[in-house]
Amino acid sequence: MQTFTWQDEVCENTGTFAVGAYTQRQLRDTYQVITGFQLSTTVVPFQLNHYNDAFFSAAARHLTHEHDSLAARLHGLQVVPTPYWQKIKRLRELELAEEYALDRATLEGYFHPTSWLSNAYYAHCAEYATALASTDSAVVIPAWRKLVDAQKVDNGIPEILEADFKAQLASPERMRYAKVDLMTFGWSNCANAQRKYNDLSSHYPLQDDFAKLFTHVEQANCVDAD
Repeated sequence: MQTFTWQDEVCENTGTFAVGAYTQRQLRDTYQVITGFQLSTTVVPFQLNHYNDAFFSAAARHLTHEHDSLAARLHGLQVVPTPYWQKIKRLRELELAEEYALDRATLEGYFHPTSWLSNAYYAHCAEYATALASTDSAVVIPAWRKLVDAQKVDNGIPEILEADFKAQLASPERMRYAKVDLMTFGWSNCANAQRKYNDLSSHYPLQDDFAKLFTHVEQANCVDAD
């Protein structure tokens, strides 16, 4: 028998498996697929001083580099050679590609605003896309007002959101403040909710299925979840 050790969020695990069943690399690479290949580059501004060409140009460069690096790593992984794990790897590849395409569409929207009206997420997020494509305050400000009102419903201190909105609305930079919120909290949340491959671990019990590759699993050094 052979063993393979991995660390999850709670415990250090050591699994036992028959010699020749899998290689150490296959198990290691399979666990990498489980833990995901999400992009970390921020492509939305969050604050006013990021709503400029420099921020979005840097984000575009970092995003491309990060995506290309992750995609190459993921493609080269040798997972356990079963249809199930090959499927999971393919779904991770689709997840990464989808996330990248959405991030690219978001950056494209900043540099070429009319593209908001033709990207793949427009049908579901038309209100935000239309406002982001517009330079008309009669279109942008009401969409911003509606977004802030929706945020206040689920916020523990809605009066703070309202005060911030009123202060920003009175600012000469009100249109840029509006675009920051509409892109970061309106468009981004709406579009991400439409993604097909963004919740793989909720559809497949990946940690449990990985443990099933072993005849026995010992756990040690577990963190008390309480």
